[in-house]
Amino acid sequence: MDVKWIVTDMDGTLLNSRDEITERTKKALMACQEKGIRLILASGRSYVRQMPYAKELMLREYGGCLIENNGLTVNDMTPGGRHKLAYLGQKDVERLFPILQKWEVEIQGYEDDGVYYWIPDWQRPLKEQERQKKGYPDDYPLVAGAWGWIGENINSYPRQIEICTMEELPMKLNKMNATDREGRIHELYQFFEKEFTGQYEFVRTGPRLIEISPKGITKGQTLKRLMEAAGIRPEEVMAFGDGENDVDMFRTVKYGIAVGNAADYVKEHAFDVTATNNEDGIAAALEKYGVI
Repeated sequence: MDVKWIVTDMDGTLLNSRDEITERTKKALMACQEKGIRLILASGRSYVRQMPYAKELMLREYGGCLIENNGLTVNDMTPGGRHKLAYLGQKDVERLFPILQKWEVEIQGYEDDGVYYWIPDWQRPLKEQERQKKGYPDDYPLVAGAWGWIGENINSYPRQIEICTMEELPMKLNKMNATDREGRIHELYQFFEKEFTGQYEFVRTGPRLIEISPKGITKGQTLKRLMEAAGIRPEEVMAFGDGENDVDMFRTVKYGIAVGNAADYVKEHAFDVTATNNEDGIAAALEKYGVI
Protein backbone atom coordinates (compact mmCIF):
# COMPACT_ATOMS: atom_id res chain seq x y z
CA MET A 1 0.00 0.00 0.00
CA ASP A 2 1.62 3.23 -1.21
CA VAL A 3 -0.26 5.93 0.71
CA LYS A 4 0.75 9.49 -0.18
CA TRP A 5 -2.10 11.39 1.46
CA ILE A 6 -4.00 10.86 4.71
CA VAL A 7 -7.28 12.72 5.03
CA THR A 8 -9.18 12.74 8.30
CA ASP A 9 -12.39 14.13 9.66
CA MET A 10 -12.01 15.79 13.05
CA ASP A 11 -15.01 15.54 15.40
CA GLY A 12 -15.68 11.92 16.26
CA THR A 13 -12.67 10.72 14.26
CA LEU A 14 -9.35 12.49 14.85
CA LEU A 15 -10.58 13.92 18.15
CA ASN A 16 -11.69 11.82 21.10
CA SER A 17 -14.77 12.60 23.20
CA ARG A 18 -12.77 15.27 25.05
CA ASP A 19 -11.90 17.09 21.81
CA GLU A 20 -8.29 15.93 22.06
CA ILE A 21 -5.85 14.17 19.75
CA THR A 22 -4.59 11.21 21.75
CA GLU A 23 -0.85 10.79 22.13
CA ARG A 24 -0.80 7.53 20.17
CA THR A 25 -2.72 9.05 17.26
CA LYS A 26 -0.55 12.16 17.27
CA LYS A 27 2.65 10.08 17.17
CA ALA A 28 1.27 8.01 14.30
CA LEU A 29 0.34 11.04 12.22
CA MET A 30 3.63 12.79 12.92
CA ALA A 31 5.46 9.64 11.82
CA CYS A 32 3.49 9.66 8.58
CA GLN A 33 4.38 13.28 7.89
CA GLU A 34 8.04 12.59 8.62
CA LYS A 35 7.86 9.92 5.89
CA GLY A 36 6.59 12.54 3.44
CA ILE A 37 2.88 11.64 3.60
CA ARG A 38 0.66 14.69 3.31
CA LEU A 39 -1.92 15.17 6.09
CA ILE A 40 -5.24 16.87 5.36
CA LEU A 41 -7.81 17.77 8.02
CA ALA A 42 -11.30 17.73 6.46
CA SER A 43 -14.01 19.09 8.70
CA GLY A 44 -17.28 20.95 8.97
CA ARG A 45 -15.32 23.38 11.13
CA SER A 46 -13.90 26.65 9.87
CA TYR A 47 -10.19 27.40 10.17
CA VAL A 48 -10.75 29.15 13.51
CA ARG A 49 -11.65 25.79 15.05
CA GLN A 50 -9.21 23.74 12.98
CA MET A 51 -6.07 25.80 13.51
CA PRO A 52 -5.24 24.74 17.11
CA TYR A 53 -5.06 21.12 15.94
CA ALA A 54 -3.27 22.03 12.72
CA LYS A 55 -0.60 23.72 14.83
CA GLU A 56 -0.40 20.74 17.18
CA LEU A 57 0.24 18.46 14.20
CA MET A 58 2.62 20.97 12.55
CA LEU A 59 0.70 20.96 9.27
CA ARG A 60 2.27 24.19 8.06
CA GLU A 61 5.80 22.84 8.57
CA TYR A 62 5.02 19.56 6.77
CA GLY A 63 2.99 21.00 3.88
CA GLY A 64 -0.41 19.86 5.13
CA CYS A 65 -3.80 21.23 4.18
CA LEU A 66 -7.21 22.09 5.62
CA ILE A 67 -10.55 21.36 3.97
CA GLU A 68 -12.91 23.64 5.88
CA ASN A 69 -16.67 23.92 6.18
CA ASN A 70 -17.40 20.54 4.57
CA GLY A 71 -15.40 21.44 1.46
CA LEU A 72 -16.38 25.09 1.10
CA THR A 73 -12.84 26.35 1.68
CA VAL A 74 -9.36 24.99 0.94
CA ASN A 75 -6.39 26.20 2.98
CA ASP A 76 -2.90 24.97 2.06
CA MET A 77 -1.42 26.73 5.09
CA THR A 78 0.66 29.19 3.04
CA PRO A 79 0.25 32.99 2.87
CA GLY A 80 -2.61 33.65 0.48
CA GLY A 81 -3.30 29.94 0.22
CA ARG A 82 -6.85 30.00 1.58
CA HIS A 83 -9.57 29.89 -1.09
CA LYS A 84 -13.34 29.88 -0.62
CA LEU A 85 -15.14 27.98 -3.38
CA ALA A 86 -18.74 29.07 -2.72
CA TYR A 87 -21.14 30.43 -0.10
CA LEU A 88 -24.82 30.64 0.78
CA GLY A 89 -26.09 34.03 -0.37
CA GLN A 90 -28.98 36.25 0.67
CA LYS A 91 -31.46 34.47 -1.63
CA ASP A 92 -30.51 31.13 -0.11
CA VAL A 93 -30.97 32.44 3.42
CA GLU A 94 -34.32 34.03 2.53
CA ARG A 95 -35.44 30.70 1.12
CA LEU A 96 -34.23 28.39 3.88
CA PHE A 97 -34.69 30.42 7.06
CA PRO A 98 -38.52 30.67 6.96
CA ILE A 99 -38.84 26.95 6.25
CA LEU A 100 -36.63 26.05 9.21
CA GLN A 101 -38.55 28.51 11.38
CA LYS A 102 -41.82 26.75 10.54
CA TRP A 103 -40.25 23.46 11.61
CA GLU A 104 -39.34 25.15 14.92
CA VAL A 105 -35.79 23.87 14.96
CA GLU A 106 -32.77 25.83 16.09
CA ILE A 107 -31.22 27.64 13.12
CA GLN A 108 -27.50 28.38 12.95
CA GLY A 109 -25.68 30.47 10.36
CA TYR A 110 -21.89 30.33 10.16
CA GLU A 111 -19.19 32.75 9.12
CA ASP A 112 -15.48 31.94 9.45
CA ASP A 113 -15.23 33.33 12.97
CA GLY A 114 -18.82 33.50 14.13
CA VAL A 115 -22.12 31.70 14.54
CA TYR A 116 -25.56 33.33 14.55
CA TYR A 117 -28.37 31.30 16.07
CA TRP A 118 -32.16 31.48 16.35
CA ILE A 119 -33.89 29.46 19.08
CA PRO A 120 -37.57 28.40 18.96
CA ASP A 121 -39.42 29.23 22.17
CA TRP A 122 -40.07 25.60 23.08
CA GLN A 123 -36.34 24.78 23.16
CA ARG A 124 -35.29 27.60 25.49
CA PRO A 125 -36.38 25.97 28.80
CA LEU A 126 -34.57 22.75 27.81
CA LYS A 127 -31.42 24.70 27.04
CA GLU A 128 -31.59 26.65 30.29
CA GLN A 129 -32.09 23.42 32.25
CA GLU A 130 -29.06 21.83 30.58
CA ARG A 131 -26.97 24.93 31.22
CA GLN A 132 -27.86 24.86 34.90
CA LYS A 133 -27.32 21.08 35.16
CA LYS A 134 -23.81 21.41 33.72
CA GLY A 135 -22.97 24.27 36.05
CA TYR A 136 -22.42 26.84 33.33
CA PRO A 137 -22.84 30.56 34.14
CA ASP A 138 -26.09 32.32 33.26
CA ASP A 139 -24.45 34.17 30.37
CA TYR A 140 -23.18 30.96 28.73
CA PRO A 141 -24.41 30.96 25.09
CA LEU A 142 -27.41 28.75 24.40
CA VAL A 143 -26.28 27.73 20.91
CA ALA A 144 -26.67 23.97 20.46
CA GLY A 145 -23.84 21.51 19.95
CA ALA A 146 -23.81 18.32 17.93
CA TRP A 147 -24.80 16.16 20.91
CA GLY A 148 -26.86 18.36 23.22
CA TRP A 149 -29.09 21.37 23.66
CA ILE A 150 -26.06 23.58 24.26
CA GLY A 151 -22.50 23.23 23.01
CA GLU A 152 -19.61 22.56 25.34
CA ASN A 153 -16.99 24.61 23.50
CA ILE A 154 -17.72 28.21 24.38
CA ASN A 155 -14.48 29.35 22.77
CA SER A 156 -15.20 27.55 19.49
CA TYR A 157 -16.10 30.80 17.73
CA PRO A 158 -15.07 34.28 18.86
CA ARG A 159 -18.56 35.58 18.03
CA GLN A 160 -21.70 33.71 19.12
CA ILE A 161 -24.73 35.88 18.46
CA GLU A 162 -28.34 35.05 19.21
CA ILE A 163 -30.77 36.59 16.73
CA CYS A 164 -34.51 37.19 16.69
CA THR A 165 -35.08 37.73 12.96
CA MET A 166 -33.65 36.58 9.64
CA GLU A 167 -32.62 40.15 8.83
CA GLU A 168 -29.93 39.98 11.51
CA LEU A 169 -28.00 37.37 9.54
CA PRO A 170 -25.03 38.34 7.32
CA MET A 171 -25.53 38.48 3.54
CA LYS A 172 -23.13 35.56 3.00
CA LEU A 173 -22.81 32.39 5.07
CA ASN A 174 -20.53 29.37 4.89
CA LYS A 175 -23.36 27.04 5.88
CA MET A 176 -26.60 26.78 7.83
CA ASN A 177 -27.37 24.17 10.47
CA ALA A 178 -30.62 22.85 11.90
CA THR A 179 -30.59 21.20 15.34
CA ASP A 180 -33.32 19.38 17.24
CA ARG A 181 -34.17 15.98 18.70
CA GLU A 182 -33.00 13.01 16.65
CA GLY A 183 -36.46 12.02 15.44
CA ARG A 184 -37.30 15.53 14.27
CA ILE A 185 -34.00 15.86 12.45
CA HIS A 186 -34.71 12.60 10.64
CA GLU A 187 -38.11 13.95 9.53
CA LEU A 188 -36.59 17.25 8.41
CA TYR A 189 -33.89 15.46 6.46
CA GLN A 190 -36.51 13.43 4.60
CA PHE A 191 -38.40 16.65 3.83
CA PHE A 192 -35.28 18.29 2.40
CA GLU A 193 -34.46 15.23 0.29
CA LYS A 194 -37.95 15.35 -1.21
CA GLU A 195 -38.36 19.11 -1.68
CA PHE A 196 -34.81 20.31 -2.42
CA THR A 197 -33.10 17.45 -4.25
CA GLY A 198 -30.22 18.77 -6.36
CA GLN A 199 -30.42 22.29 -4.97
CA TYR A 200 -28.26 22.12 -1.82
CA GLU A 201 -26.04 19.64 0.00
CA PHE A 202 -27.71 18.23 3.12
CA VAL A 203 -25.77 16.00 5.50
CA ARG A 204 -26.43 14.71 9.01
CA THR A 205 -23.12 15.16 10.79
CA GLY A 206 -24.72 13.88 13.97
CA PRO A 207 -28.09 12.43 15.01
CA ARG A 208 -29.33 15.88 16.10
CA LEU A 209 -27.81 18.00 13.36
CA ILE A 210 -28.26 18.77 9.65
CA GLU A 211 -25.70 20.91 7.83
CA ILE A 212 -26.78 22.76 4.67
CA SER A 213 -24.14 23.82 2.14
CA PRO A 214 -24.15 25.11 -1.46
CA LYS A 215 -24.76 22.50 -4.14
CA GLY A 216 -21.60 20.65 -5.18
CA ILE A 217 -19.76 21.54 -1.98
CA THR A 218 -18.77 18.39 -0.10
CA LYS A 219 -15.60 17.10 1.48
CA GLY A 220 -15.35 14.46 -1.23
CA GLN A 221 -15.74 16.86 -4.15
CA THR A 222 -13.16 19.25 -2.77
CA LEU A 223 -10.77 16.38 -2.05
CA LYS A 224 -11.27 15.18 -5.62
CA ARG A 225 -10.29 18.63 -6.94
CA LEU A 226 -7.13 18.60 -4.83
CA MET A 227 -6.21 15.09 -5.93
CA GLU A 228 -6.67 15.90 -9.62
CA ALA A 229 -4.60 19.07 -9.31
CA ALA A 230 -1.75 17.17 -7.62
CA GLY A 231 -1.95 14.02 -9.75
CA ILE A 232 -2.85 11.83 -6.78
CA ARG A 233 -4.70 8.57 -7.52
CA PRO A 234 -7.53 7.15 -5.34
CA GLU A 235 -5.37 4.20 -4.31
CA GLU A 236 -2.79 6.63 -2.89
CA VAL A 237 -5.19 8.15 -0.35
CA MET A 238 -6.49 6.86 2.98
CA ALA A 239 -9.46 8.76 4.44
CA PHE A 240 -10.95 8.47 7.93
CA GLY A 241 -14.42 9.50 9.07
CA ASP A 242 -17.50 8.84 11.16
CA GLY A 243 -20.35 10.92 9.71
CA GLU A 244 -22.52 11.13 6.62
CA ASN A 245 -20.43 14.04 5.36
CA ASP A 246 -17.46 11.64 5.19
CA VAL A 247 -19.13 9.11 2.88
CA ASP A 248 -18.41 11.23 -0.19
CA MET A 249 -14.71 11.10 0.72
CA PHE A 250 -14.94 7.31 0.91
CA ARG A 251 -16.37 7.28 -2.61
CA THR A 252 -13.46 9.45 -3.81
CA VAL A 253 -10.59 7.33 -2.47
CA LYS A 254 -9.84 3.61 -2.37
CA TYR A 255 -9.11 3.33 1.34
CA GLY A 256 -12.02 4.87 3.23
CA ILE A 257 -11.76 3.85 6.89
CA ALA A 258 -14.70 4.31 9.27
CA VAL A 259 -13.95 4.59 12.97
CA GLY A 260 -15.81 2.15 15.21
CA ASN A 261 -18.18 4.82 16.55
CA ALA A 262 -19.40 5.72 13.04
CA ALA A 263 -23.03 5.24 12.04
CA ASP A 264 -23.88 1.98 10.30
CA TYR A 265 -24.59 3.84 7.06
CA VAL A 266 -21.02 5.20 7.09
CA LYS A 267 -19.51 1.79 7.85
CA GLU A 268 -21.40 0.27 4.91
CA HIS A 269 -19.53 2.61 2.53
CA ALA A 270 -16.10 2.09 4.09
CA PHE A 271 -13.23 -0.04 2.85
CA ASP A 272 -12.66 -1.13 6.45
CA VAL A 273 -13.74 -0.31 10.02
CA THR A 274 -11.16 0.45 12.69
CA ALA A 275 -11.37 1.11 16.44
CA THR A 276 -13.33 4.06 17.83
CA ASN A 277 -12.08 7.62 18.16
CA ASN A 278 -11.55 6.96 21.87
CA GLU A 279 -9.48 3.86 21.10
CA ASP A 280 -6.93 5.38 18.70
CA GLY A 281 -8.78 4.18 15.63
CA ILE A 282 -6.62 6.14 13.19
CA ALA A 283 -3.36 4.88 14.65
CA ALA A 284 -4.67 1.32 14.71
CA ALA A 285 -5.52 1.42 10.99
CA LEU A 286 -2.20 3.01 10.01
CA GLU A 287 -0.42 0.23 11.90
CA LYS A 288 -2.66 -2.49 10.48
CA TYR A 289 -1.96 -1.52 6.88
CA GLY A 290 1.75 -0.86 7.39
CA VAL A 291 1.56 2.86 6.67
CA ILE A 292 3.79 3.40 9.71
